[in-house]
Amino acid sequence: MDFILNIFKYIIDLGVSVMMPIIITVLGLVFRKKLGVSFKAGITVGIGFVGLGVITNLLLGTISPVTEALIERFGFHLTAVDIGWAVGASVAWGTEVVPFVFIAIIATNVIMITLGWTKTMDVDIWNFWQPLFIASALYLTTGSMVLAVLSAVINMAIVFKLADWTQKDVEQVLGLDGISLPQIQTTAWSLLGYPINWLIDKIPGVRNINWTTEGIQKRLGILGEPMMMGLIIGAGLAAAAGYPFSGILQTGVTVAASLILIPRMVALLMDGLIVISEAAQEFMEKRFPGRELYIGLDSAVGIGHPFVLSLGLLMIPITLVLAFILPGNKTLPLADLAGLPFYMIFAIVPSKGNLFRGLITGIFIVTGVLYLASAAAPLMTKLALEVGYDVPAGATEITNLAIGSQWYTWFVYWILEAVGKLF
Repeated sequence: MDFILNIFKYIIDLGVSVMMPIIITVLGLVFRKKLGVSFKAGITVGIGFVGLGVITNLLLGTISPVTEALIERFGFHLTAVDIGWAVGASVAWGTEVVPFVFIAIIATNVIMITLGWTKTMDVDIWNFWQPLFIASALYLTTGSMVLAVLSAVINMAIVFKLADWTQKDVEQVLGLDGISLPQIQTTAWSLLGYPINWLIDKIPGVRNINWTTEGIQKRLGILGEPMMMGLIIGAGLAAAAGYPFSGILQTGVTVAASLILIPRMVALLMDGLIVISEAAQEFMEKRFPGRELYIGLDSAVGIGHPFVLSLGLLMIPITLVLAFILPGNKTLPLADLAGLPFYMIFAIVPSKGNLFRGLITGIFIVTGVLYLASAAAPLMTKLALEVGYDVPAGATEITNLAIGSQWYTWFVYWILEAVGKLF
């Protein structure tokens, strides 16, 4: 078992741009595609992820200093500092539950596919850190490996079903044919996004407000195009942060470029994935007539929609204001503010791309994220200290918006923690 886990760990450590070509090539061979076709599809996906990563990192690297400047300029002071998802992931991958949880997640996915309980084949191995974090927290607080593994099985089984349920809308709105998003911090919010969209449908007048990409472009002309939206939003954030004129222009152009280039990298990535998706459907049709199979990927492939990215950027100042005014919140949003587009996917998808409804839903989402990140702060701090992470000077506790975004996993944690205390 250790040998197999070491192979997986080695592949994961290579990074997504190398890991995904390997996985896609192997899947192509499993689905009876020729080696050359499978390898080309894998390399195409890898190139797409390289491009997506470069542009996303450029965007994050540009926006992160802007958010820090906003916080400093407006004097936000809260006790639990958001140090970013990467630390949470490092903590999750650094505990002793990893081998057991890793195997349990893969087994859960295989069993559910075999029994017809899910159509999602999750190849997004890196984001296993999300159920791993809760499993690590349970092991720390209860000492039970059984409960830790059980939490991962429950959390991933839920997200596999959510990925199935939302796939057709993901395909329609985001243009991701045959792709589902089994990522907890993204797809969990579908359970809030769809009910809010349903409620808006019941409000006379408000239900008729429909800010679509086409509608905005028609009304605003060139100002409604994605690149101009990016320029305006990026420049506006930089101006609010007190940047000089040159910095305002640079930030605006970088964000504008991101809104144009990210969808193109996703399209390139999809060129490779469509080969495997079609092969998977053919494979399933021969052995299980009438069954579909979706490829489960990182939600990074979903932020290419102009409204998803725009809403994520618009939510930065809104999140900072909410952090300051929400009673009981102690989370100071910082490192993960640039990752807000990932949490906004299911603010946009349920309404079929309506930015107005997305804005309303987004406010509810970040409110939940802030409160859950605050609740998770003591545990995050304790886990981080267990693996040797130093709490930054001036911070009473550490947290991140990412673990706050994985909302239903905390209910699983609290229930299983109570079970652990009973026994």
